[in-house]
Amino acid sequence: MEQRKLRSKVQIKKFLEDNKEIIKRLGRKTGGAGTYTREPWMTEANPMDDRYEEFLYKESDSL
Repeated sequence: MEQRKLRSKVQIKKFLEDNKEIIKRLGRKTGGAGTYTREPWMTEANPMDDRYEEFLYKESDSL
């Protein structure tokens, strides 16, 4: 396995400071987006599954 390149503390601090600045700039751009809310029909049970279970029940009774 290859050895990791060791970096000085100065290099690491500069990297972190640069990333902070980039994240701040990105945060300003995405501030206009609204929050996502689910519609009521998305949270309900799947009616297709319920109908399929009823169909299987009726089919098993007819046999």
